Amino acid sequence: MEYTDLRKLHTQLLFLNTDVIPQPPSVSEVSKAIQLLTNGQYIKFVSTPYFQDRIFANSEIQEHVNSYIGSHDIKALIENISQSIISNLDSEPTTVLTIAVLFLQMFIQSNFTGPKLPLDPELGLPQLGFLNSLMLESRNNPTFKTQLQSQSLQLLSVSGQNAYRLLDSPILLLLSLRLLELIQRSPISLLEPSTLTADEVVEKSGVLSTFDPSSDLVIASICWWRARALQVQQSLFPEENSILTSLSFRLLTGQVASCFIDNSDVNNVTNQAVLVSYYLESSRNALAGNTESLSIESLAKAKKCSGLQFIMTGCKAKRTKFQQKSVAALTVLAKSQDGLTRLLSNESGTVGVGEVDLNDDLFLERLQYDSVGDSAIFEQQEQQDNADDIKRVKIDYSSFDAYNNVDDDDFEKKLLPVAHREDAIPEELSKLDPNNQPTLSNLDNIQLLLRLETIRENSPASNQLVNEELISLVQRVLFTPLDDKSSASSINWLIFSRALWLRSLLEATRSKTVERGVLQLYSLVEELGITSEQTARLFPKSKDEESFPVDFLDSSIPDSKPLPNSIRSRYIHSLPLMPKWSMDTTLAAKLIELGSLKSAIEIYERLEEWTDAALCYASTGNEAKAEELIRHQLSIEPNDARAISILGDIKQDPELWEQAWKIGRYASAKKSLAKYYYNPPASSGLKRDYTAAIKHQYDCLSVNPINFENWYFYGCLGLEVQDHELAAEAFTRCVAIDETNSYAWSNLASSLMKLDRIKEAFGALKKAVNSGDDGSKSWKIWENYLVVAVKVGNWDDVLFASRVLLNTKKDIEGEGSLDIPILEKLVDLLVSEPYNEDTRQTHFQKSCIDFVCNMVPTVVNHNSRCWRIIAKVNFWRGKPWLALDDYEKAYRAVVNMPDLTSDEDVWNDAVEACFELVSAYENFGEMPGKYGAGDVVCKDWKFKAKSSVRSLISKGKAMWEDSDGYERLQELKKEVMNN
Repeated sequence: MEYTDLRKLHTQLLFLNTDVIPQPPSVSEVSKAIQLLTNGQYIKFVSTPYFQDRIFANSEIQEHVNSYIGSHDIKALIENISQSIISNLDSEPTTVLTIAVLFLQMFIQSNFTGPKLPLDPELGLPQLGFLNSLMLESRNNPTFKTQLQSQSLQLLSVSGQNAYRLLDSPILLLLSLRLLELIQRSPISLLEPSTLTADEVVEKSGVLSTFDPSSDLVIASICWWRARALQVQQSLFPEENSILTSLSFRLLTGQVASCFIDNSDVNNVTNQAVLVSYYLESSRNALAGNTESLSIESLAKAKKCSGLQFIMTGCKAKRTKFQQKSVAALTVLAKSQDGLTRLLSNESGTVGVGEVDLNDDLFLERLQYDSVGDSAIFEQQEQQDNADDIKRVKIDYSSFDAYNNVDDDDFEKKLLPVAHREDAIPEELSKLDPNNQPTLSNLDNIQLLLRLETIRENSPASNQLVNEELISLVQRVLFTPLDDKSSASSINWLIFSRALWLRSLLEATRSKTVERGVLQLYSLVEELGITSEQTARLFPKSKDEESFPVDFLDSSIPDSKPLPNSIRSRYIHSLPLMPKWSMDTTLAAKLIELGSLKSAIEIYERLEEWTDAALCYASTGNEAKAEELIRHQLSIEPNDARAISILGDIKQDPELWEQAWKIGRYASAKKSLAKYYYNPPASSGLKRDYTAAIKHQYDCLSVNPINFENWYFYGCLGLEVQDHELAAEAFTRCVAIDETNSYAWSNLASSLMKLDRIKEAFGALKKAVNSGDDGSKSWKIWENYLVVAVKVGNWDDVLFASRVLLNTKKDIEGEGSLDIPILEKLVDLLVSEPYNEDTRQTHFQKSCIDFVCNMVPTVVNHNSRCWRIIAKVNFWRGKPWLALDDYEKAYRAVVNMPDLTSDEDVWNDAVEACFELVSAYENFGEMPGKYGAGDVVCKDWKFKAKSSVRSLISKGKAMWEDSDGYERLQELKKEVMNN
């Protein structure tokens, strides 16, 4: 097959859609198979003589199954079947990949999207051959079914994390994973237990040779699909898994995506869709791995590549049916590129999910917008934030790597760009009717949903103002043009249902929409959840769903007809993965928030999620019931490392954590041990043991090396024991995971300073002060920045830090927010150059003058030294009248101190201030005055000088008459009297 035709086939397979690129002219077994696969006609796929003879009805493979039924060796079964498939297909990688994708998509249909496979009660699905043999044996032999399920789940476990116990057909995922490992030629298998560290596993399992985009298309396609399969595997676990996340990042790279690019027409829309899909999947993978900063970077690139224009703005809108006056609201204006919309618009009949209406006598189903660009809503948000002391997340990625010509403009990088005024809305978007916006492409809809998920991960939980923003974002996906209801068909079923799910979670937090939100969650769980086939439904099945069992088994339907299962799973690899049972558990968590604990526990018990039910009881203080449920789980799965570790958390028993680590190298168990020895409970009688804490935390990181919190705690342990090499390494890993965390950068700088790596420390502190949310940044970070800037002699940064510290601390510490020696040094640098009002001042001069002459005086009360520094600058500026005024303030500051008559140091300071004031009168009094009209600075300066000396002598006579300071004042009095 020619390379061009091969690229077309793999592109169709990648998108699970044969319409994105013309079908190759030459029809082969693999091209026909890909068409059947992408259209969801799995039975017709496996029924072809080519695949029946070589795989599904192959006697050799059936013998492997028969052998397993007798020996129960699941590892041998998976390995033997995989090797036989590859051998029978003549090691042709594209064909083997197609089989691996078939198994993966069948697994996804069974556990994620549905509809349920139409199994005959007696015969199952005979076309599936060896798979049907396993299914029938499981149906007829409960003991065999339990053993097959248990062994399959054991193979799927990674780092002590176990998949959901009632998982449907896990052998499909096992076969897909092993086939992908074999055709990628991975030297180790993740299905085998390993004592290697996470980094070593990723290095060996994901090893890739240098890509040549002109010839390595098949390897690239294998890597992409293996990354997808690993993400599916990760979604089966209750927590993120660092090995699967890291390996997914290693497999899915820009080089892999470049192999799908048609270089003969680089600007075609298919190339654009490939790149956008790559960035969206990278973002999704980052979210799944709890590395949101990487997700944001990928979303910025996806926006640039797709050409999506969108912005959130304030507007006037009516919320109720009888409302006369519009009120402030939010809306998102968005528009896709026409080419991308047309390319991915073949989604006829895809919206089958029922949407619950408000059915309210008062509230409208959707807002009616009057105008856009209204700033009132933003002013309300800011006032409410200030009142509630909410630190809203404002993401600013100034260090963003400009890959693929991503602009450095902050506007391009924001997760949700905002226009506070109408004139700030881009021209293309300002023309849109907010009540009737055009349909977006499915990839752009996914991008908006991923942005929503990322904002949720980076924002305060249950914040109503953030929820308003997120609801406006998800409504842009849900609301179709009013004048073209048929355009709803262009919204993919999965995207629409996911948008409904997210909106429902948000609405369930608002009193006015909580009823619809919870009802919508229930309806989606009834349609997609783990018991979707057994529960009553809020909405009836669509015609496509009703006909699916017949169409799925019908060999006479056209190959080009997409079945509902293919439509449902078309974009599954771009959106965050939600297995059926996770929807039930999310509903349970929401019910707990709403106070319906009993209903939540019923869901957990129905799912047989005994560990989660235990956590639910533990959260209410019923630890006895929680322990009972966990022990019930352990009676079913004695080697459930997570359950053992959680039992250790409840009982605070180190032996249980050690057991969880021994059984499955469960990272959270070591994390709990580290925290236990760092802060042992009083009942244990132990003292803090840094050595043990560091050892256990190191073990935790060897299994889970991409968790920010784990590295941060490890670094803090290093700081406490003054192991600065350890701390520097830990915080370096922290900022590699999340470069927006200012505290991690600051702690890294502290470690580097202790290691005398001053320049590197200063670079880290620069990152610290430029990262994260300004409102949440500690003034201590700025203090460290100030100190290190002084050490490296970067006085512009010293000045900037001084200004920030003054603004931050002035209300709390007043003049204590000033570092006087640094202030003096800044002034010395300022006045070292002559002042010329006619020449243009440098930025340093302007900023320093403003700081010293305008900002510093606002906090100075009793510090005469500060007033003298200010006077120095004012005299340098050629304003002696201001300098004299500063000396007078310096004098008054010290003579009005209450300790003047009791503290000799204060008395001596007052004497010194008096001498300086008299000197200032002598030097400045006769100088030209402020108005330059023959006036002088102070025409009665002699009188004022005498009065100042006499006044201070009078104040000090009773207490300090015998002091040296008093003697000096008497001599000064004689001098001024003789002038």
